[in-house]
Amino acid sequence: MDIYTINAIVLPLFATWFIPVVIRDPKSGKYKGFKNRKVAVQAIILLVFETQLLISEFGLSLLTIGQILFCVGFTFCMALVFVSVTQQKLFGNKFSMEIED
Repeated sequence: MDIYTINAIVLPLFATWFIPVVIRDPKSGKYKGFKNRKVAVQAIILLVFETQLLISEFGLSLLTIGQILFCVGFTFCMALVFVSVTQQKLFGNKFSMEIED
């Protein structure tokens, strides 16, 4: 498999499943935010995966580092969009980025 196919499979999984599960409570839908340990673990896993994938294909350069950061950042942005779009249908309330303890 080439890197584009692998990214086409893995990045949507992170954006629609792995990251949304850790930034909102899967039972109540309450927003938990990006500042928790589980989000950091997801970010590290994705960062290591993308680093391994892109450096093995393109070598280490500033462009490759930019591509890695873009892929990781864009995936987290898309996860936030996914959460905001699916909130109403899944939990019956509007999405709010207010963290409730």
